[in-house]
Amino acid sequence: MKKYSDFAINICNEFKSIQEKFVEKYNLNDFTEWFYDEETSLITFKKGQTELNFEYIPIGSYSNSGKTWLWAWNNKELLHNNKLKTLLIKQFGEKNNYSKLTEGFFDADKYVGWELTAIAYNMIEAIGSYRIVNDNNLEIYFLLTDKIESNFVEELKIINKSKTEKQIQCKKHGSNRLAFICQHLNEIDKTGFEEAFESEIGMYLGEDDNLSAWCNKCEETRIKDDGWNEENIKMAKIKLVCEECYFEIKEKNLI
Repeated sequence: MKKYSDFAINICNEFKSIQEKFVEKYNLNDFTEWFYDEETSLITFKKGQTELNFEYIPIGSYSNSGKTWLWAWNNKELLHNNKLKTLLIKQFGEKNNYSKLTEGFFDADKYVGWELTAIAYNMIEAIGSYRIVNDNNLEIYFLLTDKIESNFVEELKIINKSKTEKQIQCKKHGSNRLAFICQHLNEIDKTGFEEAFESEIGMYLGEDDNLSAWCNKCEETRIKDDGWNEENIKMAKIKLVCEECYFEIKEKNLI
């Protein structure tokens, strides 16, 4: 297994060149204003009448006062449709025993933000990254995934805002997209995991799509009855959970 330091150095060296080309391509250093919107997942750069929009994924934040790093997936206050994609980094860290990738909040130096953003870029499809520093001297790091043409901005805002409205507030994980499971699925027992469709963390979901899963026992009944009906749905007692709970339960059943 490669040492974390060696792994991180290689990734950062590759990312430095990619990031420099990205900034140069879009002349990001020339823009005088920026703002981002969690509800719509858009970050906007402005200079006079010129405007540039990107869809983004939050990676995490570094506190200059506290000297700490907070991963986006561990930030319960963060309202965002795509933050759970950073759990892919956590899963990689667990497989390779890299503590910086698995601890949601930890003491760190000022270089950690770009280091972890480089690692995120290596695992999540994106075209570049950006860092902002807010009024509280908090450095916030993003991956920029797509450049959004001006004629599509308003439509995308409506689409992404509707996704936010379909979120629930989980006591354990904070704001997350909703998901549905049968009464028999939980984080303790291994009962099998059948899904309405194959899923992955942070995947795109259409307006009418919801993450849905049930246990082997419910699946046997569903097949026997040739599909869902009023009686077997009553037996399943479908309940509402957040997306992160959903994937924790799924992981438990796939081990």
